[in-house]
Amino acid sequence: MRSPAAAVAWEFHRRHRWGLLALGAYVVVLAAVKFAMLGGQRFAFRSAESFAFAVVVPTTATFLYFLAVFTFGLEGDIAARESIYPRRLFTLPLSSEALAGLPMLYGCLAAAGLWLVTRALAVWPAKAHVPAIWPALLAASLLAWTQALTWMSYPLRGLRVVITVLWLSSIDAIVMAALHFQAGEGVMLAILAPHVPLAYLVSRAALRRARCGDVPDWQRLFTRSGSGASRFARRSSPFASAFASATTAQVWFEWRRHGRSLPLLVAILLPFELAMLFLFRETRAIVVETFVIILFTPSVMAAFVAATVATSTAFTATRPMSDASLIAAKLKAATWSALISWLLVIVATAAALGLSGTAPVILDGARWLVKAIGAPRGMVAILLAFAFLIGSTWKQLVQSLAIGMSGRAWLAKGHLFVTLSLLAVALPAAHWISRSKPAMAALWNAIPWIAGILVAIKTLLALWIATRLIERRVLSDRALLAGAACWSAAVLVLSAGMMLIVPAVLVRPYFLVCIAILQVPLVRLAAAPLALVRNRHR
Repeated sequence: MRSPAAAVAWEFHRRHRWGLLALGAYVVVLAAVKFAMLGGQRFAFRSAESFAFAVVVPTTATFLYFLAVFTFGLEGDIAARESIYPRRLFTLPLSSEALAGLPMLYGCLAAAGLWLVTRALAVWPAKAHVPAIWPALLAASLLAWTQALTWMSYPLRGLRVVITVLWLSSIDAIVMAALHFQAGEGVMLAILAPHVPLAYLVSRAALRRARCGDVPDWQRLFTRSGSGASRFARRSSPFASAFASATTAQVWFEWRRHGRSLPLLVAILLPFELAMLFLFRETRAIVVETFVIILFTPSVMAAFVAATVATSTAFTATRPMSDASLIAAKLKAATWSALISWLLVIVATAAALGLSGTAPVILDGARWLVKAIGAPRGMVAILLAFAFLIGSTWKQLVQSLAIGMSGRAWLAKGHLFVTLSLLAVALPAAHWISRSKPAMAALWNAIPWIAGILVAIKTLLALWIATRLIERRVLSDRALLAGAACWSAAVLVLSAGMMLIVPAVLVRPYFLVCIAILQVPLVRLAAAPLALVRNRHR
C-alpha cells in the first residue's frame, strides 16, 4: 500500500510527468552541450548578455514552472481569499506538519537541484566567478516562501498576489544589496539559511487554519451598515427590478466574483510604486523607470487575475443562459475591470506626478517625442500607446477564456508549460540571431513572409471557428456580423494610426496592417463559446 508521503509525491509525478520528462530532456541537452564543447573552453561566451540568454533564461523559465507546480498554483484561484492548497489532500492521514513539509521538501530539492545541475552542466563565461551553494539556497528560499504565502488565507481578495510580490521582492533586494557590498559565500549562506525554516513554520500555521476552514473576511469593513445603506443596496441591486434580465444578473455575478480583483490589486500596489516618485524625485532615470513600471502594472496584474476570470465550474452548465450570453457576461465584466483599473492608475499617477514635482520629467519626454516626429504624429503615438496598454490589460483578462471554458485542467497546464518552453527557447534564439549579421539579414528578409503566413493561419482558423459557430447555432448571423465589424474597425483604426506615425519609407503599409491583424484578438476569443459548448455537453 502506498504511504501518505508517497501519495503526495505521486500528486506531483502523475499530474506533471510530461513536464518533468521535458525537464529531464533539458538536462540531457545541457550535458551534451557541455561535453561536446570540451568543457566550455572552446566556445566561451563573449558577453554577459549571451550567457544570460543561453543559460539564465531557460533556467528562470524552469524555476517559474517549479513555482507553479509545487505551490499548486495551477489548481487554485491565486486571487481568492481561501488557501489554494488542494482540499483533497486534507483527507490524507497526515498531520499539518507533513502536509506543509512534504511539498516544501520536494519543491526545495527541485529548486536547489535545478541550480546545482545548471552550475555543473552549463557552459559559463570563462572569467566569471560562479558561486556554488548560496544560489541553490536562494532558489529554495524563494520557492518555500511562495508556498507559504500562497497557502495562507487572506481577508481580502487579491491580497495574496500583492503580499507575495512585495515579500519576494524584499528578499531579492536584500540579496542584491549583499552582492553590491561583495558579500562572501558564508555571509550569503547566513542571510539565506533561516528562510526555509521560517517559511515552513508559516506554511504549517497556515494549513492548520485552512484545514479548519478559517478564512478571515474584511469585506464587511468596506460595506455600509445600517438600514439606510440596506435600502440603498436594495434599490441599486440589479435584481431590484422585476425587468432585470438574466444577462444583467450574470454580469453582476461575474463582477462580484472576478471583476473587482484587478482594481483591488492595482489599488493596493499603486501606493508602493507611487512612493518611488517621492523618494527619488531628484533622480531622473528612476522617475522614468517608475513611470514605465506603473503603466505596465495593470497588464501584469491582469495576467494573475486571468486564470480566475476563465474559470469554469460544474455550476456553469446549470445556468439558464446560452453559451454566448455567458461569454458575453465575462467580457463585459472584464471590460469594466480594465477600465476602472486604468481610471485608478491615471488619476493616482497624475496626482502623484503633480504633488511630487516629477511631472516636468514626463512632460519633457512627451515634448521630445512631439518635437522629433511632429505634433500630430506625437499625439497619435501617445493615444495609441495608451490604447495599447488598456487593450493589452483587457486582452490579458480574456485571452484565456477558451482554455478555461473547456473545463480541462490538462489544457491549462499544457498551455503554461508550452508558454514557458517557448520563452526558454525563443529568447536565447532571438539573442543569437541579433548577434549574427547573416541571421539578422535572413530574418529581416523573411519577416514579411512570416507575418503573411501568421495572418493566413489566423484567418483560416477564424473562418473555421465561425463555421462551427454557425453550424452549432451558438451565435446568430447578426452577432457574427457585429463581431466581425467591431474587429475590422479595431484593425482599421490601429493600422491607420501606425501608418500615420511610421513613414512608408521605413516600413511598408501592408506590414503594419499585418501587425494590426495579429495584435487584435480574434481566434481565441471566438473559440471561447465553442469551448463552453463542448464543456456543457460532454
